[in-house]
Amino acid sequence: MPYWHVIDDGVTIMRQLIKNATVIDGRGSNAFKSDILINNQVITDISPFITTAVDHVIDADGAFVTPGFIDVHSHTDLATFLPQGFKPKIMQGITTELVGLCGLGVSPLPKELQAEHRKRLIIGNPPIDWGWDDFPSYTSALEQQGLEVNVSAFLPHGLLRYQICGNSSIPMNKNQRLKLAQLTDEALGAGARGVSLGLIYHPALFSDRDELLTVAQVAAKHQKPIVVHMRSESDQILEALQEMIVLSEQAGCQLHISHLKLIGRRNAGKLSSLLSLIERYQISFDQYPYHYGSTTLFSILPPALIRAYAPDELMKKLHTSAVRRQVHDWLSERILPQASEPWDNLPALVGWENILICEVESQEAQKWVGISIAECAQQTDQHPVDFTLDLLIREQGNVRMIDYFMDEALVEQILQHPQGMVGSDTLLGGRLHPRVSGSFPRIINQFVTQRKLLSLEQAIRKMTALSAETFSLHKRGKLAPGYYADIAMFGADFCDHATIEQPERYATGLHNLWVNGQQKVVQGKYLNTRSGQLLLAKNGNNGI
Repeated sequence: MPYWHVIDDGVTIMRQLIKNATVIDGRGSNAFKSDILINNQVITDISPFITTAVDHVIDADGAFVTPGFIDVHSHTDLATFLPQGFKPKIMQGITTELVGLCGLGVSPLPKELQAEHRKRLIIGNPPIDWGWDDFPSYTSALEQQGLEVNVSAFLPHGLLRYQICGNSSIPMNKNQRLKLAQLTDEALGAGARGVSLGLIYHPALFSDRDELLTVAQVAAKHQKPIVVHMRSESDQILEALQEMIVLSEQAGCQLHISHLKLIGRRNAGKLSSLLSLIERYQISFDQYPYHYGSTTLFSILPPALIRAYAPDELMKKLHTSAVRRQVHDWLSERILPQASEPWDNLPALVGWENILICEVESQEAQKWVGISIAECAQQTDQHPVDFTLDLLIREQGNVRMIDYFMDEALVEQILQHPQGMVGSDTLLGGRLHPRVSGSFPRIINQFVTQRKLLSLEQAIRKMTALSAETFSLHKRGKLAPGYYADIAMFGADFCDHATIEQPERYATGLHNLWVNGQQKVVQGKYLNTRSGQLLLAKNGNNGI
């Protein structure tokens, strides 16, 4: 079936020629001047002075032309079904999104469990109908809706544990692990890109070694990676990484670390040892270019407390003076809950003044959005712990935060490491993190142009070819004949504008964007076209 490219004025185009481009092809090699010929979905020629007859010519006038950016860590699992869609991502040059990360997601999950799961859906719970219950029906729903960008989904381990064990903290028995292996095998066989683990999130934080080894072995059977939000990104980060190294080596599967960071100044000195392990075992990782992150406020509670009570029961227990005294002692580090169980104690690590509320459920609580917990507590004449617990109770745990977790100097050091690539860690809903609209242009504007920590060619490789190679995205991530025409064109003024105060300000300087040969941005104007593809992964992780 022929592929047709339709631009905004209704002209149908099959053959396009980009003239006078400064080409950065994604490989890391130096930029060069060239023309690029697109025929239908693919690039057919890259060479100077192409004279072939075409339907449409775009004069780059020396602008940079690169592969479309690949966001290897995003939580836009439901963005396809929202009115805004992927616009904040598209305007920063992204043409491919990997979703279903951190063990979080929307599939597979039987319909009878969906209502309860959606109450605590960290990635956002817009009021849309979930017309799916397994991985194939979810990916079919994406295709039927039509994709603005290419999407490839991981299998979230947390959903599988919830499906098998509910909220139980008890280790899986043999029969449950057999069921886990079966469900993992089915989803990976149906095209999931790999398995994602989120080992700080309920209920995945209860997973023991045997459970994790089960999913890792099935991933190895399918020649697909495990992608991990580790049990600790602070005091026990080295131990948490060692756990994953041993697991992946025993299973024989590829290991990738999500959003590499070091939480708390007291852990800054561990960066050298962390990167040494990454180099020794050739582990890939991703990172967003900010020294502050965003996740559920519920995660500041110690695992020992979450282990003791089911979520609904825990909300009731947080009212009691005995549990409150315990939480006060734990968060202030007067008493350590279980030294053997990793936990990122954010209040102790970064301080209440560095934890901001960014999303709440009720209208009454909207007044706290954008304010630090320290200030909220001062306004209510409470201790920060009591304010936090009261807010969690009122909102039934559905609160998200932004936390300043480390110095920017560490962000810079991690960013320069050759094994790292770029992921935005996009979470939608509430007050957005600036990374939703600004991650990729921020690297170019802040870390290439201004601070000169990377060459533009190095940065583009981290955003494109390295990502495609790591996750076996077939014929993506490079500008070369035979590759899909996912192409970004931007000027020297390509820049991020999103801030904590104004997180929805889009990037500027993107001139044109092609997704599978169809223009999605024309002269800076966003178009409502849907030419993205669902990128399923066969065994061996090759995209189709």
